[in-house]
Amino acid sequence: MTLTESWRTRLRAVLGVGMLAAVAAAAWAVQGWRKNADIDHLKAEIAVANQAAADARADRTRRVLEAERGARDEIQSISDKLTKERDDALHEKNTFIAGVRSGAIRLSVPVIAPVPAGAGCADSGALGRPGQEARAELTPAAAEFLDDIAAEGDDAIRQANALIDAYNALRKNLNVQAHEPTGLPAQGD
Repeated sequence: MTLTESWRTRLRAVLGVGMLAAVAAAAWAVQGWRKNADIDHLKAEIAVANQAAADARADRTRRVLEAERGARDEIQSISDKLTKERDDALHEKNTFIAGVRSGAIRLSVPVIAPVPAGAGCADSGALGRPGQEARAELTPAAAEFLDDIAAEGDDAIRQANALIDAYNALRKNLNVQAHEPTGLPAQGD
């Protein structure tokens, strides 16, 4: 059985189209594998970049937490120092007031008062002259009252100084002003 020439031509055409289709399918598969390899490579790069970003974020968070912890510790130290200073001042005040109440400590203030002028006290209405000082002793209650006023002022000064120290500690550790905190890189690094 012999094939006619037309059938041979048709068979060659079908075989040619089949071979062409096979080559195209093979090329398509190879190209798909290359694309898959490229996609896998890109996914790996993205995963590495995401991990680097997560590590950087974790490092920044750690440094911020350390800065906050340092600020909190410094504030606690300032608070403890203020408490100790207040306790010491209260102890000193109580000791002083106890001395005033017992009479061991006497307080007096200078006053301008009539001073006798001489041996006969002829000018008893004259006021004290420069170089002469008349003093009036304070009662224990008046001394305690004045000491309370001074102690309140001293305590207010101690509190204000502690507040300034706390503000400066926060500014230094957390950099409240528009600068980056100590030891932290700029945003976006």
